Amino acid sequence: MKKTALLAACLAAASVGAQAQSTVQLMGLVDVYAGAMKMAGDPTRKSVVNSGGMTTSWWGMSGSEDLGGGMKASFMLTSFFRADSGDYGRFNGDTQFSRDANVSLSGGYGTMTLGRGKAPNFLPTIMFNPMGDSFTFSPLVLHSDIDLFNPSGWKRTVPADTGWSNQITYSTPTFGGVKGNIHYQFGEQNAGVNEGKNNLGLNAFYSAGPVGLTAYWEKVEILNPGGTTAIVTTKAYAHTDWMIGGTYDAGFVKAFATYGKASSDDNAFDKQTTSLGVSAPLGAGKLLAAVARTKNDVNDASRTTTTVGYDHTLSKRTDAYAMLMHDKITSYSSGTSFGVGVRHRF
Repeated sequence: MKKTALLAACLAAASVGAQAQSTVQLMGLVDVYAGAMKMAGDPTRKSVVNSGGMTTSWWGMSGSEDLGGGMKASFMLTSFFRADSGDYGRFNGDTQFSRDANVSLSGGYGTMTLGRGKAPNFLPTIMFNPMGDSFTFSPLVLHSDIDLFNPSGWKRTVPADTGWSNQITYSTPTFGGVKGNIHYQFGEQNAGVNEGKNNLGLNAFYSAGPVGLTAYWEKVEILNPGGTTAIVTTKAYAHTDWMIGGTYDAGFVKAFATYGKASSDDNAFDKQTTSLGVSAPLGAGKLLAAVARTKNDVNDASRTTTTVGYDHTLSKRTDAYAMLMHDKITSYSSGTSFGVGVRHRF
């Protein structure tokens, strides 16, 4: 009898442990493309096999625990990597878990998250353009988040990365199709330099039937993601960015539109970006087209980027794509890029 009771207790304990572990999952995405890239201002075209044509490759773990009473604890640890070379991070010097490194508590009041997570600009930008989170081919994402290290020296409109470290985020429940997030980043990474500095922002989303709307605002005084590079903040880097956007899904076509502005406190930086796009079902995939135009009021220069492509669904987890992009900046030679790739989720 004692042996039977002991065996039952051991099985019960193992069952509880298995249930706890079952809330932890490994997940990620691998995206690799081959193509020929030439951005505006580039002197030559470069043939490449690169990671992250439509989505930056990443992997990680997440998990949650039911605390009872409608409360839940969760964590997220996810890391970018370059699938073409096997290097971790989006670039040399990127932090290990630069995509997510946080813990959260959620309930009827919403969700409170502590740690590194998405910046206010990220979700509105990727959800309101037809190329999504493509840092290679999406015109809106390129104008917002990518500097061109070529003779043009074109600077992105959002200087503080798509994720913020040392952050507190409050996410509201959904009320009548409306949901919002408030973000605050402490300026602790470089003590003595960032004293009194912080990043602050918010975003909101509305969804009802075929209509989607968004808006974000952020005040940026601290660069990201940090790591081993000292974060030196000056007034020139104190930026204010905002954007509004909308989508309309008519079934046979989905339309996207955004307008935003980025400026610095010393008036050395003043850019306005407008983007338009469409997504239309075609066969087993979608036809995609988008254009973004940014005007720099400081020097009267402008940049226009246009992309057309096709994303073909192979399964629920895998798709193949082909993208053609044209990029033009005032006073510099234009560039045309082409890439074909495969994206797999796990």
